[in-house]
Amino acid sequence: MDIHGDKLTLKPLLSASRIHLAVLFGLILTSFGILLVTVGGSWDITNHLLNKPETFFSPPHALLYIGVAIALIGTIVSFFSWRHIADNQNFKSSILISLLGLALLIGAGPFDFVWHSNFGLDGLLSPPHLTLITGMLLTAIGSLVGIFKFIKEKNDSKFNYLSVLAVLPIWLSASGLFHSGSLPFSNTEFFNFNPDPTFAVLFASVAFPFLVSFCLLLSSVVTKYQFGVLSVTGFLFLLVSSLTAILPNSAILFTFPFYFLSLIPFFCADFLLRFVSKHKSSRYLVGGILGASFLVIYFPLTTFTYNEILTQQTVWPSLIPQVYFQMITDVFLITLIPAIIIGILGTIFLKRICNKILAN
Repeated sequence: MDIHGDKLTLKPLLSASRIHLAVLFGLILTSFGILLVTVGGSWDITNHLLNKPETFFSPPHALLYIGVAIALIGTIVSFFSWRHIADNQNFKSSILISLLGLALLIGAGPFDFVWHSNFGLDGLLSPPHLTLITGMLLTAIGSLVGIFKFIKEKNDSKFNYLSVLAVLPIWLSASGLFHSGSLPFSNTEFFNFNPDPTFAVLFASVAFPFLVSFCLLLSSVVTKYQFGVLSVTGFLFLLVSSLTAILPNSAILFTFPFYFLSLIPFFCADFLLRFVSKHKSSRYLVGGILGASFLVIYFPLTTFTYNEILTQQTVWPSLIPQVYFQMITDVFLITLIPAIIIGILGTIFLKRICNKILAN
């Protein structure tokens, strides 16, 4: 009789475990889909930079909407699995945020098609692109919330690297949003949405150091600073950026070794967090180090932002390295102290956000 009772109690436990894994599978699919969307978006920015002919049916757009389809499937899987969890409030915010983001993502498709049909080439800061990026960011945030809660519940190191997949789409999506507000790529035949150059420089100098510090520490803090998580997150960001922003432009291929120098501060930050993280000051030091590295991490696109103020040259794709290295010393000296401070602020802000995400 006791054996029979054990079987009766074991079945719902196994069922609940499988349901949770189904929710996690959907969240992973959603994050991966948004990752593909961000790759397509970054590739699209490079095509704008290289003045390649573009229509709605371009390869970057195709990759982008394949990612949307995968994210949609993942969210549907998570939603219907989540509804079978007895106490489903823990993942409720994750599902709702993802659904809102997906509604914007799906709506951005026809919006973009109509825009291209009526106005031809669209700028980076166009209404369809803003709708798309906002949807990307919200969907990725929803997925991250769910994955982080799963990592906390399981408390098993084999799940820790899921935080990389959770954070990367958010970092890339937010980077696209910030580039939209700082790059002069939005002047088209019908509209000029280019940001004011002074605003663009100030915005980039604050937003990007904060984002680097916040996202890299976010990937690590939920795993209790497991060594390697931060470095892997940073490496994959560099890989995606280099494949979509450097590789398509043959004139700047030789900058690959320079670009991957950003791995040095990533490794230093990883080491400090893992072996010196008991001291709060070490986390602030990590935030400052990561914030100060933003100029290399966001090469080559920051060339266009700071060129508007410092050199005001016409930057052809083949001249990017020349202009960048001509002004990088001045830009570094001007932005170093603010970037360190902003990176530290990202560390402080991170603690409050994590407390909200991981709250039951």
